[in-house]
Amino acid sequence: MDTKTIINEINNINEQINILKSKIEEKNKNRLQIMELCPHEIVFKYNDNFPRKMIIDGTYYCPACSKTIKCIDKNQIINTSFNNSKVIPLLNLSLIGNEDTYDTIKNEVYSNLDFYYSSDTTIDEMSLKMEEVLKDKQNIYNKKEVIKRYIYKK
Repeated sequence: MDTKTIINEINNINEQINILKSKIEEKNKNRLQIMELCPHEIVFKYNDNFPRKMIIDGTYYCPACSKTIKCIDKNQIINTSFNNSKVIPLLNLSLIGNEDTYDTIKNEVYSNLDFYYSSDTTIDEMSLKMEEVLKDKQNIYNKKEVIKRYIYKK
């Protein structure tokens, strides 16, 4: 391949990338608009139990629209769009908020909509079932490792 052909090919690919980027941007705007319409009926509350001086309340995740809110104080949730949501706490797990965790929660809820969105299902039942599903995603901190990490950073 000669240089001129390479430049033309690269330019064509870059044009295609720019078209795809604009489509992604448009889809993200659509997603944000839908998130604003979501009633956030149920949200899951989890925490990453990383040893820290300041204890935070947790992270709240809506499986319907994938909106996530982190709260430091327990009363902070009142000032968010999750203030009227049914909160399902996942207190027995230490979870890191990443795509894998969110996808697992979302897939579990989507597969069992009648269970999670039923008025007959209790918060404890939902919590126990989701914790069972997420137990392999748990992140456990060994205090010795954390101490070593702090010493190493100094």
